[in-house]
Amino acid sequence: MLPQMFCLPGMTTYRALFDALGIPYVGNPPDVMALGADKAKARAVVAGRASRCPRAWSAARTSDGCRPRRSSSKPVDADNSLGVTLVRSPAEYDGALDAAFAHSDRVLVERYVELGREVRCGTLVRDGRLICLPLEEYNMDLSPVRRHADKIARAEGGELGLVAKDATRAWTVDPSDPVTEAVWAAARTCHEALGCRHHGLFDFRIDPDGRPWFLEASLYCSFARKGVVAMMAEAAGIPLGELFATAVQQAAGGDAREAAGTASSRG
Repeated sequence: MLPQMFCLPGMTTYRALFDALGIPYVGNPPDVMALGADKAKARAVVAGRASRCPRAWSAARTSDGCRPRRSSSKPVDADNSLGVTLVRSPAEYDGALDAAFAHSDRVLVERYVELGREVRCGTLVRDGRLICLPLEEYNMDLSPVRRHADKIARAEGGELGLVAKDATRAWTVDPSDPVTEAVWAAARTCHEALGCRHHGLFDFRIDPDGRPWFLEASLYCSFARKGVVAMMAEAAGIPLGELFATAVQQAAGGDAREAAGTASSRG
């Protein structure tokens, strides 16, 4: 089975159903998907592996908490930067929380990491080895934090479209760029800490000293030609057909071995 439901039930409940039915599928299992979908929990797990994460705390609707002078707030479990706000002074904090709470009952408040750069790194498991793909970098001249409008926009006819794919907004980083090795090391830590299989995708903020700070994980892959992981793989010399075939073989092979072990244990 190839999962193509990227809502929370599709990433968790329905994958668990296929586990119960014994039907192999491509991608991460439901517990890993649930962990990645919760930004607060994902960063806590990654931080526990000594990976660099911005100082952060969670807020519920009834929380008072502190009023950081410079931070960003975002819903814990929303996508595409919905409700994300950069807070430059304590006076802006309440409005930022209201914007985030419009999309979730919990909010993650993170210490702002000065730019720098912002990049994504995809990971793949191939032949039993964890490899990292060429980075995708985002144009941060438009805004100090990536907003919903920097990712998705509505055309004149009303259709929604991905604007983040525009060449003026995002591009592939040359692997010889010094930032690549540092991000690759951080991405490997994230992949292993979260328990990913087959593939992973991780966002990092790069501070002015070139150090990567983990922001969040996106642990699904659509295998669409313009999908982020597919485009990164293409830049690494892995065509989409090969990427997909390898993932299917991994899913089928893993379940085949597990099934064989179960049959053997039953005598």
